[in-house]
Amino acid sequence: MNDTLHDFIAQLERHQAEGRDLGQLLSVDPVRQLVLPLNHQSCSQLRAMAQVFQCDEALLASAILAGALRHMQQHLDADLAALARQAREALDSPCQAASEAI
Repeated sequence: MNDTLHDFIAQLERHQAEGRDLGQLLSVDPVRQLVLPLNHQSCSQLRAMAQVFQCDEALLASAILAGALRHMQQHLDADLAALARQAREALDSPCQAASEAI
């Protein structure tokens, strides 16, 4: 676990110990999205690619998914650090403190 994430977890623990709501802190915008639609068009494209490369459609689909997951994994540390920064900013936000005081 990198330092940024470790610091954020410590802040969450302090926040929780004070009895403050964690819901808003844990709902941050995603830094990366993986979208693999499985509709009729993408299935047709997958079938066509399998014919071109003369391979099984299921094996091709699993290779594409594995590649997408490897891509996400390569950027995971940076993504976690970005999420931790966003959450820390929400913790330190004067607007957040004022809304909790109300």
